Formats: sequence, C-alpha cells, structure tokens
Amino acid sequence: MKKFLLLSVLYALIVLPSVAARERHPARGVKKAILMMVIFNLFYAFAVLVIWPQLDD
Repeated sequence: MKKFLLLSVLYALIVLPSVAARERHPARGVKKAILMMVIFNLFYAFAVLVIWPQLDD
C-alpha cells in the first residue's frame, strides 16, 4: 500500500491532465487541471501525514 501511495504521484501527473484535456475550451481545461492538481496535492499531503504512519510495510 505504501508503494501505491508513492506511485500515485506519477499516476496523477498522467491521468489528471489527460482528463482536463478533454474540455472543449482550453481555458476551462487549464482551470480544471489546476483545480484537480490542488485537490490531489491536499489529499496526498493528508495521506502522507496521517495514513502513511499507520500503514504496515
């Protein structure tokens, strides 16, 4: 599980922009990509600070 948490950064770098690229208007796509990355970063920080210490190797 720890390995998946670390690799989720790589998945997010590929998946989130590709989802945002499907927007019809480029400006909306950029805003959507930025919003999704901010949300992901907040979730990732929470996961590393709270969930990570509770996981077994």
